[in-house]
Amino acid sequence: MRTKLYLMLAIALFLLGGTALAQEEPPKAEVFGGFSYMRTAGNTNVNGWTAQATFNLKSIVGLAADFGGNYQTKSDATGRPSANVFTFMFGPQVADRTGKITGFAHALFGGARVGKGFALGKGGVSATSTNFAMMFGGGVDANINEKLAVRIFQVDYEIIRANNAINVKEARNNFRLAVGIVYKIK
Repeated sequence: MRTKLYLMLAIALFLLGGTALAQEEPPKAEVFGGFSYMRTAGNTNVNGWTAQATFNLKSIVGLAADFGGNYQTKSDATGRPSANVFTFMFGPQVADRTGKITGFAHALFGGARVGKGFALGKGGVSATSTNFAMMFGGGVDANINEKLAVRIFQVDYEIIRANNAINVKEARNNFRLAVGIVYKIK
């Protein structure tokens, strides 16, 4: 009697385990484009764009390439010049694809091209330069269909090493929020 019960349980687990593994294949790649809002270490709010391409190696692991641009407008009241920062970062990304929602997290490393006067701390950056940058964050995508999703939010903690007003390199801690559209390539 016990042997029959164990055999039936083993067969049931085998059959149900197969359905758990028969999940939909993840897309080979995902391309994101959207609006970016950055809060800099200099307490400046700047708007811009962000684009990301993720190449999925497995259902939960991929390699991401993230590019962004944020633009500081001129302010006569504060003496702040018009300037910009462009970022280019690469690294691993993990994703949890559950139904219509995809959550993801990434750790990206690369560089930032910071324009002279960009407010990344007390005073602006002393000269236009390309510096080391890294970004840690994640977000949530809501799937519309097999090919499209809406990025409800992406939040990133971004560190840029840049020269300060007296030309000494220091880490600048920024936060970035992005929203937009994701196109999936099967």
